[in-house]
Formats: sequence, C-alpha cells, structure tokens
Amino acid sequence: MTTIPTYDAIRAIAARLVQQRYPTAVAAIIGGSFATGRQTPTSDIDLLLLFEHVDCAWRDTLVAEGRTVELFAHDLATFTYFCKEMDAPGGTVPLARMVVEGENIVAPAAQYAQLLALAQAIDVAGPPVLDAENLRRRRYAVTTALEDLVDSTHPGEALAVACQLYQALSDLRLRAAGQWSGGGKHLFRRLQAFDPAIAGQLDGALRLVAGDLPAGQQAFAQVTAAVLAPVGGPLLDGFFLPAPAHWRSAPA
Repeated sequence: MTTIPTYDAIRAIAARLVQQRYPTAVAAIIGGSFATGRQTPTSDIDLLLLFEHVDCAWRDTLVAEGRTVELFAHDLATFTYFCKEMDAPGGTVPLARMVVEGENIVAPAAQYAQLLALAQAIDVAGPPVLDAENLRRRRYAVTTALEDLVDSTHPGEALAVACQLYQALSDLRLRAAGQWSGGGKHLFRRLQAFDPAIAGQLDGALRLVAGDLPAGQQAFAQVTAAVLAPVGGPLLDGFFLPAPAHWRSAPA
C-alpha cells in the first residue's frame, strides 16, 4: 500500500530543490494539495518561485527526489499581470490562491510581504462582476444544454452533456454570487465550500445520469432551476446575438 507523504517530507524536498537550483529566489511557496492537506500518495508539489526580476514568467515540470514538481516562476510584475490580466477575467486566480494558502519556505524577504499582500487583496476583491450580457449568454447556454440532456436517449451523449452542464452550472452559481471559480477538482471544492447544497445536488445528478438516465435528467432539471432562478431563470425565446460587422471574409 502506497503511503501519503507527510508535509514535512515534501517541504524538505522542496527546500533542497530551491537551495540547489534556484538560490536567488526571494520566496518559494508550497501551494496546492500539500498546502491544504488534501494530498494523495502521488500528488505533485506545486511550487511558486518569486525572484527580484525575471525576463519572462515561466513554468516547468520536473522530478525531484522521485516527486513531480510543478514550478511557477515570477517577479512581482509578472505575478500581478498573470493574476489580473490572464486569470481574473475568467473568474479564477490559482496563483493568488497558492500564495494565500501556501507557505514560504525560504527566509522572509520584503518582496514576499508585498506578494502576500497583493495576493490577499486580489483574493478578497473577488472576480469581475458578470454583466447583463454575460448572464444572458450563460442562461441561454445552460437552458439549451439542459434541453439536450432531457431529450437525450443515448447514455454516452447524455453523460457528455451532463458533464458540460455540471461545469456551467457550478461556474454560474459561484460567479453570479461574486465568488471565485475554478477548474476540475478546484471547481468542486470552491462550490462545496460556498454552497454545499447545490454542490451535493450537482454531484448526485451527475452520478444518476451515469447510472439511471431518467432520474439523472430529472435531477439536473431541478438543480438547473435552482441555479437559474436568482439570475432570471431559463432563457430561450428572445435570445438574440448579432455577430460583429467585421466578421466577414473579403470578396473572392
């Protein structure tokens, strides 16, 4: 039976890696599963490195002492850009969450204090507000996806649509409430922390689709109604979406 490594053991591996390969890092933060206590026997080490200056931000995947390490290297300027310009518009800030949840394993420097304050401010500010047009598009997408699911008689197709609907509903529930969203397992964790009732309904509905399609279709209809109700309900009739005028090819 494979054992789950202790945090102290992982911390020691990360510290040796930083000392040997990245001695100029002014901060090295262990984030991810090990920072939150959710590690498994094969969990990667997520490590954010902060330098005084980098020519460009970079990430790298490597193996240190038999353990996969995902490295994210930044200075304060590139970290700010990635958080505010790349991630936040989509409703997620994984780098900021790494800093907020993680531990700096090198000697504290002034830049780390700045980084932590910046990450905390980004996290507390929350994601951009969903404007009326964004909500309209999401309501329409969810409504049509539910129709596809309810109409489906093919188990494989139904499960594919249910997975799409699960993600759309989870993200909508979080974003409409001004909460950061996530991807994959992080999407579930964010929703579970914010609204365990909806998280449970979505989880149960998805499992039902895989094992009892009619029951799963009914369960998704119920949870979809619950998520859409606070944002205006289902939307089909009257949804209009003009394309930009310049979306045309030149005449042949």
